[in-house]
Amino acid sequence: MSFDTGTPISSSTSLIILQSKGVRNIKIADELFVLNPRHFLRIAELIESRGYDFNIWAYSRVDTCKPEYLEPLARAGIKWLGLGIENPSTTIRKQIHKGGFIDVKITDLIRWIRDAGINIGGNYIFGLPDDTQASMSETLEFSLANKTEMVNYYCAMAYPGSPLYRQAIETSQKLPDTYAGYSQHAYETQNLANSNLKAEEILRFRDAAWTKYNTDPNYLQLLENKFGTHARQNLEDASKIMLKRKILGD
Repeated sequence: MSFDTGTPISSSTSLIILQSKGVRNIKIADELFVLNPRHFLRIAELIESRGYDFNIWAYSRVDTCKPEYLEPLARAGIKWLGLGIENPSTTIRKQIHKGGFIDVKITDLIRWIRDAGINIGGNYIFGLPDDTQASMSETLEFSLANKTEMVNYYCAMAYPGSPLYRQAIETSQKLPDTYAGYSQHAYETQNLANSNLKAEEILRFRDAAWTKYNTDPNYLQLLENKFGTHARQNLEDASKIMLKRKILGD
């Protein structure tokens, strides 16, 4: 079950309700959850003080997740952090975040999170402005060299209301004809091109990268060691299913 955290007071009420209904597995659907410590640390404190036994997935950006936050989050039952790594290149990340860019050594952050007993879902994006085949390959190799318990690879997408959407309109880029085209895994997926790469080149790279990571023997062994043979078998079965993509001619 997922819920929007809202304010600490409304979040506390939500947690009481979930606990009373016997819900244990929770996904906090707030990609900026680990942002304001007065907010998320208070929620963590309430969960711990009341002895709730939750198994929680939450999200964090790399530049807002600090070592001192991790133990309180782990004690509150946060077992997974979806970590918005996006791209390990500081040059490309500066282009995304511009004035809000904060340089972070991502390898240290991965280690800190692991040391706190929290699993990591690493989130990467291919096809950001200034990305090339070479820089996308570097991102993939970084993820393989710094394996996390789960990985999500995305293509840069011009979601309505985002800065990339406005830029795409201004530059007359191809956008999805239907909302299904904004889905990362749909047949109709229509991701963005950039000045170096066509949309189909980026999407083809993304799909191949997902297969390479999730069939890597070292990653499969990591998965089995942490979650058992059933988890590994599930992924091996899923990896045999190839997504069909309209812009790739499927």
